[in-house]
Amino acid sequence: MEQNVTYLANAHDAETGRTVYAAVNEEFKQGPELNEALLMRILRDNKDTEYGKRYGFADITSVEEYQRRVPVIVYDNIAEDLERMANGEKNILTAYPFTHMNETSATMGVPKHIPMTQEQAQVFLKYNKQYMDGLKAEHLGNGWMEGRAFCTTEGKHRTLDSGITVGDASSVMADYIRGGKEALGNMMGALFTSPVEATLPVPNTDTKYIHARFALMDENITGMITGFYSLIVNYLKYIADHYKLLIDDIENGTINEDIRLTQEVRDSLLAKIQPMPERAARLREIFANGSDFCFIPQVWPKMTYIAGVGGDGFSIYDRIIKENFTGGCLKNIYSGVTASEGLWSVPGGIDTEDSVMAPGSAFFEFLPVTCGNDFSKCVTMDKVKEGEIYEIIVTNLSGFYRYRTSDAVKVTGFRGQTPMIRFMYRVNRTINMAAEKTTEKALQVAVEGAMEELGVELSDFSVFPDYENMTYVFLIEPMKEDTGVSIEQLTECVYKHMREANGEFAGYVDTGRIKKPVAHWLQPETTILYRDMMVFRGASANQLKPVRVIMNEKQRKFFFSLIME
Repeated sequence: MEQNVTYLANAHDAETGRTVYAAVNEEFKQGPELNEALLMRILRDNKDTEYGKRYGFADITSVEEYQRRVPVIVYDNIAEDLERMANGEKNILTAYPFTHMNETSATMGVPKHIPMTQEQAQVFLKYNKQYMDGLKAEHLGNGWMEGRAFCTTEGKHRTLDSGITVGDASSVMADYIRGGKEALGNMMGALFTSPVEATLPVPNTDTKYIHARFALMDENITGMITGFYSLIVNYLKYIADHYKLLIDDIENGTINEDIRLTQEVRDSLLAKIQPMPERAARLREIFANGSDFCFIPQVWPKMTYIAGVGGDGFSIYDRIIKENFTGGCLKNIYSGVTASEGLWSVPGGIDTEDSVMAPGSAFFEFLPVTCGNDFSKCVTMDKVKEGEIYEIIVTNLSGFYRYRTSDAVKVTGFRGQTPMIRFMYRVNRTINMAAEKTTEKALQVAVEGAMEELGVELSDFSVFPDYENMTYVFLIEPMKEDTGVSIEQLTECVYKHMREANGEFAGYVDTGRIKKPVAHWLQPETTILYRDMMVFRGASANQLKPVRVIMNEKQRKFFFSLIME
């Protein structure tokens, strides 16, 4: 990992970023050719693994032959192989060395474990760091390098008996630079405001306080970096609710006794801070009349961008950030389609929800969502059609071959010969009581439409598919408790917009196969409380997506317990 060592030691490397950015844009001109070449390399490198021998990788010479010989899989098909790999066995799914396995958030049940091979780490470095630096240099100039970023990234991991670590990839960054955790702290300190106590937290740490407090200390922040835009909302709401406490601590160089920290972490943080009366005075001036205004331009006047998973599927949080915190003054860099299994696309520019497939990150196949499980209909990137929606199937650099990602994307155009895409929904989160196939996107359109018609500012929402009573239960969280809208009005408006969002749903209600939906108001900040609870229980803050469709009994009990009567 010598390349990682050299690169990560340099905090802002615009020159390298511009070089990689230009090179990737050249890749787009021959995307299909490069993508097929990557597949052939993966097969060649892994022909002597157990999986490679099982399906004859050594004899495969074309994409068509690969598709005939190798089956499309889901995680459960290789779960036992991955467990053996976690126990230290080698050459099973991949010949590439690895010492870490990424762990998913387990929102659907048992968490998944994905090997982070050196080759996969290089993909993330190239497309998620260097390309992004180049994109910012190209479109934002050099101003973004003149200050640090407010970053919400956190990482946790544990070490197995085999010596392999399991958890967030960000939690093992110290393995990629000399000096371990101390060097990691120095590098993170050059890039971001948050100290290592927040980015690599130990249990029982109030990381929201640490992230927010250290960000407020620095007037010269130039950007915000997050996993999901919903996390940005959480932190900004925290600042709005706790600015008095935060300012007092900044002024006095203290940490309020009510903040949940171990004594060791508290002592470590106190050694890094000192009284800042001038900064506190400026913050008090800014918040003199409260926090109900767009305070970001005043708190951080040099801030120019937000980077993370936002855009169409996260439009609720986009709107909240713009209307309540920024006034729309920041540029948005919406992340491409990324998962624990790998990185599939990169941002297509600034303030655009479209991303471009990354030809060198994985081999891609596209299954039209209308084809169900007919994998004979899979096509490669040179055969996709603009306007069509496909599920992405990947062969990655971590030992997953023809793996269903459940990510449904719409092809919106082409950059050179490479498809541009927009994330639509998760195939495995579709509500399907009577073959109506309601996607998360349709639910979002219905709820946002209803709230706009009712004149209620939306904070978040979840939907429980009540199969016992054959109805949808909408749980809608307003920004403020007093909406002035009755449950009856809410239900009728949501029903109206749900019919418009999914014609199949409307038809099944009309024939009596599905009952009319039910709607309830949730107490404000319910989703923040759920996130905090999950983090306290050990979940990764980076991976906690909004609960759009309630999938298990624990989620149902939690959200239903916070319905406003």
